[in-house]
Parts: sequence; C-alpha cells; structure tokens
Amino acid sequence: MGNEQKNGKGILLTIGWLSVILLTFNLMPPMLLFFPICIGVVIRRDYQRSKQGSAMIYLGIIGGIIGWLLGWYVSNNLM
Repeated sequence: MGNEQKNGKGILLTIGWLSVILLTFNLMPPMLLFFPICIGVVIRRDYQRSKQGSAMIYLGIIGGIIGWLLGWYVSNNLM
C-alpha cells in the first residue's frame, strides 16, 4: 500500500490519544479499553510509528486501570 492511500493517520492518532485521556479520567467506560490498543497496533503496523503506537498501547492500558481505580475509589468513598 502506498503512502498516498494512507491518509488517515491524523484521525487515528486523535481518536487514540483522546481515548487514552478519557479512560484516564474515567469519562469513558474501561470496557472500551480496546480503542487505544487497537489504534496503537494499527499505527505501529501500517504507519511504521512504533514508538507512538507502543506508547498509545501502554498508556491506554495504564489509563484504563487508573480510570477504573479512580471510579471505584470515588464511588466507594463519596456515595
């Protein structure tokens, strides 16, 4: 596939990093954790951006865990 057909990198990066941020602040359910992981895999494989794709995968997992723990903490202590 040539570079002229790969023009969706910007939207993938935007959606992926937005998913990481929303997961971290528990604004998106942790069951949707697969968004940044899948987008990170696509960025690594199709766009040869291994550092950015790996960072998105790892931070997506960490953000999902932190968001889940933050939501659990808030629901148990404030309600």
